[in-house]
Amino acid sequence: MRKIDLLLLCGLLLSGCSVTRSRGINAPVIFNGMEGENICETVQKQNITSNNFFIQKAEIELINEGRIQKYISNIKFEKPNKYLISLKSKTGIEGARIFISNDTVLINDRLNKRLYFGNSLSLVRKYGFSISCFPLIFGDLILENNFKQGINKCIEEKLNISSVVKGVPLRYEIDCKKKKVVYVNQEKLHVSEGFRINFKNFIEINGSMLPKIIEFTDNQYNTTIRIKVLKIETPWKGSIIFIPGKGYESIEIV
Repeated sequence: MRKIDLLLLCGLLLSGCSVTRSRGINAPVIFNGMEGENICETVQKQNITSNNFFIQKAEIELINEGRIQKYISNIKFEKPNKYLISLKSKTGIEGARIFISNDTVLINDRLNKRLYFGNSLSLVRKYGFSISCFPLIFGDLILENNFKQGINKCIEEKLNISSVVKGVPLRYEIDCKKKKVVYVNQEKLHVSEGFRINFKNFIEINGSMLPKIIEFTDNQYNTTIRIKVLKIETPWKGSIIFIPGKGYESIEIV
């Protein structure tokens, strides 16, 4: 695992929801929903972050400028907002371990024996990243509390809605049959979209539909990350513990 690949992969995972300040969106569209059912509430009940979870194994492909690099990852989530991500080479060598919470970010860079540390403001300054947006990567529907919801009918089993989450303008497409987000993209001024995330191959686990294939495309970096979830436990009864690298050089994220 080369250093440049590791930093690019970590950066994209952290910057997946960059704030756009140059454009605003009017009040969210009130949609046509399924008769007698509040679609948004039903979709949100299937959010994977409604419970603790442990993605025990996932394959990751990083495609950048025609070059493909492959990794193995596991991801732990503990409610309400703790994440622990391990990134390994295909040979099983761990390159990085990333801890994220509302007020803390810690990255063990095992390749260079460095510990990067910061807080939520560090993430916003460096990456434009809000922890509130991280569940988007897993196909969750994230809406602000003032989002206006409606009860009508879906059109051809599809529902398109726009919303602003922590200053980020987003557009979702929801499959009304699966009651899951099938793609979300960041809307930006003068371009069709910023990032786009597609979700495929849904499986049912404990009454909830979850995507096995996640494809994250970032036009700014001309990069695609493909995640294939191979094994997941939800709800998960464990807890997250992050152990800083012993003797690592500490570097603040500023």
